[in-house]
Amino acid sequence: MGVLQEGSARNEESKEKVKFALIFQCTMVFHTLSGKVVTGLPRQAVIVGAQGLVKRGKTPSASRKPTSDGGTSAMIQQVLSKALQESNLSIRDLESLIAVPSLTENHFMEAHYQATSLGLFSSCLKEDRPLRCKTIDTGGAGPVSAVLEAQRMIQYEGLECVAVVAADCVGSMDSASFLAKADEIFLKHSKLPSPSIPNGYDRVTEYQMKSFGLTRDQLRMVVCLESFHAGKHQESLFYQKEQGKTYSTLQEVQEAPSVTPNISLLECARRADGAACLILASNRFLKRKGLYPKNAVTVIGTGESSGPLFPPEEMNETPFSCEEAMVYAYEEAGNLTAEDIDFFGLYDCFPICLIRALEAAGLCTKGNAGEYIEDQYNSMIQAINTGGEEQLLADPKFFPVNTHGGLLCYGAPWEVPAMYHIIEAVHQLRGEAPGRQIQNCRRALVYANGGIFSASAVAILSKSLR
Repeated sequence: MGVLQEGSARNEESKEKVKFALIFQCTMVFHTLSGKVVTGLPRQAVIVGAQGLVKRGKTPSASRKPTSDGGTSAMIQQVLSKALQESNLSIRDLESLIAVPSLTENHFMEAHYQATSLGLFSSCLKEDRPLRCKTIDTGGAGPVSAVLEAQRMIQYEGLECVAVVAADCVGSMDSASFLAKADEIFLKHSKLPSPSIPNGYDRVTEYQMKSFGLTRDQLRMVVCLESFHAGKHQESLFYQKEQGKTYSTLQEVQEAPSVTPNISLLECARRADGAACLILASNRFLKRKGLYPKNAVTVIGTGESSGPLFPPEEMNETPFSCEEAMVYAYEEAGNLTAEDIDFFGLYDCFPICLIRALEAAGLCTKGNAGEYIEDQYNSMIQAINTGGEEQLLADPKFFPVNTHGGLLCYGAPWEVPAMYHIIEAVHQLRGEAPGRQIQNCRRALVYANGGIFSASAVAILSKSLR
């Protein structure tokens, strides 16, 4: 089967899946796992709690493990408590806990470990309540994959309330230990030299530059743009470190120490400690409890796809999985396009990841993300030089991407960062992003990447029509 025929067949298969999902969703009578019949509106997953924390971490010493204020469990307890409080729910309402793994602590069956540490199992046993725990590992795509699983549990399995959690303390690791841990993933199975992950992305970067004319300065401009956004978010690591600074200049990125031939230190995800929690609940459950929020955010489209664990030595288009995941999500959301999306939370562990995501999401055509970035950068510089920042930020066409700063400037505690993308999307849709608010934000798309384009997960969120 030719490439075009294969692509067409995949699209037809995707359309059939979407058609079945829509028919299933619109069923007016739903049998829950307990056998009871519930009537009413089609079930939807509503994000009612979205809390995160990020910090630089503590400098490790020989006598202390690289943990942050009690480690991942303490941070998860903190964000879980805040998310439940935000959603006016209690720990007793939770029917499932979904978690993604930690690099620093590396627990067996992460969700079960965290549920045990938090005392969830003991309280459930006392009250004879079931608790479903699930660990999802799709690398950096994990948080979005976890939200997709939570949405599925709520929409098709009758669960009413699910918590998604993630935490890590890589900011408290010394550089040598972090490098050794990260290299373990690829050095055994590929010919990538150390540092293996940056070198893997460098291989993709080189391919994009040779194939589509992407330039080094266009890649560096990604950092400039994201730091501009991060400077408006007081929780971002860029803001915490560079208070009063508008953005990282192109010259600063040009002069940053090289990590690989095409990636500098400022073009790497900003290592941090942190945690995040999302609470998802069914619309029916919230209405029964009188808690359906006025500014509800619902999941309306999802998509996932996979590629090889590491890029081939002779690069081509085969390894990329983001395009296919985007297609599935847009179709499931009702055949939407980029023009229907107001905020994009796009994974950006390195600039090339964002470049490919911009094209896959449809913000620009294939091979033209470098020009798109340069145009956005020039608009930013002109606004800064003429005192027009306020007008620039009010323009919905100005870089509606990662308004919190992304992995490059907000902070990146290993597999947690995509949660920050979702939290920012929720804040934008609710109109709760002061200083960086996108006007009339109706829909948001969040994309996360695991490995080196090995796993892609996409969620499209929308303001609820109630």
